[in-house]
Amino acid sequence: MVMYLYYGLVALGPHMQRWRWWKRYLTSLQLLQFCIVTVHTTYNLFADCNFPDSMNVVVVAYSLSLIALFSNFYYQSYLPKQMKRA
Repeated sequence: MVMYLYYGLVALGPHMQRWRWWKRYLTSLQLLQFCIVTVHTTYNLFADCNFPDSMNVVVVAYSLSLIALFSNFYYQSYLPKQMKRA
């Protein structure tokens, strides 16, 4: 919901530029979400659960790929700017 609120504000046009300051924090929240999904799904692999293990493996792989992609985006978008200031 938070992500779609952000995209909705950005889609309204350049006059909404002042609301883009929290883009970095949105990316952090998404990374946290993917980590939680990965931990939860990994736990399901070892728990006695009726959900198929093969699907849990797919979800873990998908979550890990999202973590890698969003981490790369975070690094490319935000960390170099901090290093230039220091």
